Amino acid sequence: MANVYSTRFLAWAASELVPVYTVPTGYVAVIRDLDVYSFGGEMTNWKFGLNGVCWFAAGQFTIEALAQTGQWRGRQVAMPGEELLFESDGPTDGICSGYLLGLP
Repeated sequence: MANVYSTRFLAWAASELVPVYTVPTGYVAVIRDLDVYSFGGEMTNWKFGLNGVCWFAAGQFTIEALAQTGQWRGRQVAMPGEELLFESDGPTDGICSGYLLGLP
């Protein structure tokens, strides 16, 4: 039986461009968790998904509150060559994790 460990697919700070994660050949990615943080003070919309497949998580931070967080918990499967994408119209920190499983 193979060991399965959690994998961090994406992580970024508000001052950085959000990276794109491409699932390597021979693997599938099981996306389990996304955490997004906003420093507040401006309306910020965000979304997360797979290129060419769908957006499956979205949220909005309001102007009034500071230090807001958004989370998504679930199970989505990304196939080899698909990209995990995060977009927002304001600065956010974020992290996405799950499992990277080898195909038989």
